[in-house]
Amino acid sequence: MNTITDVEIAFGTTKLLPPFDAVPDEFKRGNDYTRLLDHLFAGQPAPEGEIVFREGFDDTEAPSLLNRVVMAHLRSFEPKHEHKIAGLGYLVSQACEVRLT
Repeated sequence: MNTITDVEIAFGTTKLLPPFDAVPDEFKRGNDYTRLLDHLFAGQPAPEGEIVFREGFDDTEAPSLLNRVVMAHLRSFEPKHEHKIAGLGYLVSQACEVRLT
């Protein structure tokens, strides 16, 4: 997750976004991950709930590194919105579990 540069934060990137056909359908239909990302994309506060990082992503830097990945990809104009939200949701699900209330 630490491969996002400051330039990518400023201008966006799609380098870690999985191809749309590789994203499971549950992320294309919408779930807690995509709901969280829709809020972040719209500049709204995150919905209530909890985020628990998975083993291997549970160090002290993980939240800030994941935030960099998410924000850099949300700023990109290249993919369609549906691809961006579904793909990022799937990507985030690999690093943590999101449970919204």
